[in-house]
Amino acid sequence: MKIVKPSYVDLNLNSTSKKEAISLLVDHLWNEGKLSQKDPYLEAVLQREELLSTYCGYAIAIPHAESAAVNEASFVFGRTSAMVWDEEDELVEFIVLLAIPSVEEGKENKHIEIMSNVATIALEEDVRKKWASATTIEEIINTFN
Repeated sequence: MKIVKPSYVDLNLNSTSKKEAISLLVDHLWNEGKLSQKDPYLEAVLQREELLSTYCGYAIAIPHAESAAVNEASFVFGRTSAMVWDEEDELVEFIVLLAIPSVEEGKENKHIEIMSNVATIALEEDVRKKWASATTIEEIINTFN
Protein backbone atom coordinates (compact mmCIF):
# COMPACT_ATOMS: atom_id res chain seq x y z
CA MET A 1 0.00 0.00 0.00
CA LYS A 2 1.51 3.26 -1.07
CA ILE A 3 -0.17 6.51 -0.18
CA VAL A 4 0.44 8.57 -3.26
CA LYS A 5 -0.01 12.05 -1.88
CA PRO A 6 -0.76 13.97 1.28
CA SER A 7 -4.41 14.65 2.09
CA TYR A 8 -3.50 18.25 2.86
CA VAL A 9 -0.43 20.47 2.52
CA ASP A 10 0.14 23.50 4.75
CA LEU A 11 3.01 25.59 3.37
CA ASN A 12 2.89 28.04 6.28
CA LEU A 13 2.15 26.02 9.38
CA ASN A 14 2.02 28.77 11.95
CA SER A 15 3.11 27.06 15.15
CA THR A 16 5.61 27.68 17.88
CA SER A 17 5.58 24.29 19.59
CA LYS A 18 5.45 20.61 18.74
CA LYS A 19 2.04 20.21 20.41
CA GLU A 20 0.58 23.17 18.52
CA ALA A 21 1.99 21.95 15.19
CA ILE A 22 0.55 18.47 15.72
CA SER A 23 -2.81 19.91 16.76
CA LEU A 24 -2.99 22.10 13.64
CA LEU A 25 -2.14 19.14 11.40
CA VAL A 26 -4.73 16.97 13.16
CA ASP A 27 -7.27 19.72 12.38
CA HIS A 28 -6.41 19.31 8.69
CA LEU A 29 -6.95 15.52 8.89
CA TRP A 30 -10.28 16.15 10.62
CA ASN A 31 -11.35 18.74 8.01
CA GLU A 32 -10.43 16.32 5.22
CA GLY A 33 -12.70 13.63 6.73
CA LYS A 34 -9.84 11.26 7.56
CA LEU A 35 -10.81 10.98 11.24
CA SER A 36 -14.03 9.85 12.90
CA GLN A 37 -12.99 11.59 16.13
CA LYS A 38 -10.41 14.35 16.43
CA ASP A 39 -9.52 14.42 20.13
CA PRO A 40 -8.81 10.69 20.65
CA TYR A 41 -6.50 10.71 17.63
CA LEU A 42 -4.69 13.85 18.82
CA GLU A 43 -4.19 12.26 22.25
CA ALA A 44 -2.83 9.08 20.64
CA VAL A 45 -0.27 11.09 18.64
CA LEU A 46 0.80 13.10 21.68
CA GLN A 47 1.11 9.94 23.81
CA ARG A 48 3.21 8.31 21.09
CA GLU A 49 5.42 11.40 20.99
CA GLU A 50 5.97 11.18 24.76
CA LEU A 51 7.28 7.63 24.38
CA LEU A 52 9.85 8.53 21.74
CA SER A 53 10.45 11.61 19.65
CA THR A 54 9.49 11.27 16.01
CA TYR A 55 12.21 13.66 14.88
CA CYS A 56 14.18 11.76 12.23
CA GLY A 57 16.93 14.17 11.24
CA TYR A 58 17.27 16.55 8.31
CA ALA A 59 14.76 19.01 9.88
CA ILE A 60 11.97 16.41 9.55
CA ALA A 61 9.54 15.01 12.11
CA ILE A 62 7.07 12.23 11.33
CA PRO A 63 4.57 12.15 14.20
CA HIS A 64 2.05 9.32 13.93
CA ALA A 65 -0.39 7.11 15.75
CA GLU A 66 -2.50 4.06 15.18
CA SER A 67 -6.04 4.77 16.29
CA ALA A 68 -9.61 3.56 15.90
CA ALA A 69 -10.45 7.24 15.27
CA VAL A 70 -8.74 7.06 11.86
CA ASN A 71 -11.12 6.40 8.95
CA GLU A 72 -8.42 5.66 6.40
CA ALA A 73 -4.64 5.63 6.28
CA SER A 74 -3.50 9.09 5.24
CA PHE A 75 -1.01 11.83 5.95
CA VAL A 76 -0.73 15.60 5.95
CA PHE A 77 2.35 17.73 5.32
CA GLY A 78 3.29 20.93 7.11
CA ARG A 79 6.15 23.34 6.51
CA THR A 80 6.99 25.65 9.37
CA SER A 81 9.73 28.08 10.24
CA ALA A 82 12.50 26.27 12.09
CA MET A 83 11.10 25.26 15.47
CA VAL A 84 12.20 23.24 18.45
CA TRP A 85 10.72 19.75 18.33
CA ASP A 86 12.52 18.33 21.34
CA GLU A 87 15.27 19.94 23.37
CA GLU A 88 17.93 17.47 22.27
CA ASP A 89 16.99 17.53 18.57
CA GLU A 90 17.87 19.89 15.76
CA LEU A 91 15.20 22.34 14.59
CA VAL A 92 12.28 21.00 12.55
CA GLU A 93 10.97 22.62 9.36
CA PHE A 94 8.96 19.77 7.79
CA ILE A 95 6.30 17.74 9.58
CA VAL A 96 4.58 14.73 8.06
CA LEU A 97 1.72 13.55 10.28
CA LEU A 98 0.63 9.96 9.60
CA ALA A 99 -2.83 8.68 10.48
CA ILE A 100 -2.94 4.90 10.78
CA PRO A 101 -6.22 3.05 11.35
CA SER A 102 -6.29 0.40 14.06
CA VAL A 103 -6.39 -3.17 12.82
CA GLU A 104 -7.53 -6.34 14.49
CA GLU A 105 -4.82 -8.45 16.07
CA GLY A 106 -3.36 -10.84 13.53
CA LYS A 107 -4.30 -8.60 10.61
CA GLU A 108 -1.63 -6.82 8.58
CA ASN A 109 -0.96 -3.22 9.60
CA LYS A 110 0.27 -0.83 6.94
CA HIS A 111 1.92 1.42 9.55
CA ILE A 112 5.50 0.31 8.87
CA GLU A 113 5.08 0.38 5.10
CA ILE A 114 3.56 3.87 5.14
CA MET A 115 6.28 5.21 7.45
CA SER A 116 8.95 3.60 5.28
CA ASN A 117 7.55 5.14 2.09
CA VAL A 118 7.32 8.62 3.62
CA ALA A 119 10.75 8.38 5.27
CA THR A 120 12.38 7.20 2.04
CA ILE A 121 11.03 10.23 0.20
CA ALA A 122 11.89 12.63 3.04
CA LEU A 123 15.49 11.48 3.27
CA GLU A 124 16.22 12.47 -0.34
CA GLU A 125 18.15 15.75 -0.34
CA ASP A 126 16.58 16.88 -3.63
CA VAL A 127 13.11 16.38 -2.17
CA ARG A 128 13.91 18.43 0.94
CA LYS A 129 15.26 21.23 -1.26
CA LYS A 130 11.96 21.22 -3.19
CA TRP A 131 10.04 21.27 0.08
CA ALA A 132 12.05 24.28 1.28
CA SER A 133 11.63 26.29 -1.92
CA ALA A 134 8.08 25.30 -2.89
CA THR A 135 5.67 28.17 -3.44
CA THR A 136 2.67 26.01 -4.33
CA ILE A 137 0.97 22.99 -2.80
CA GLU A 138 1.34 21.14 -6.11
CA GLU A 139 5.14 21.35 -5.86
CA ILE A 140 4.98 19.51 -2.52
CA ILE A 141 2.42 16.95 -3.73
CA ASN A 142 4.56 16.17 -6.78
CA THR A 143 7.45 15.07 -4.54
CA PHE A 144 5.30 12.20 -3.25
CA ASN A 145 4.52 10.71 -6.68
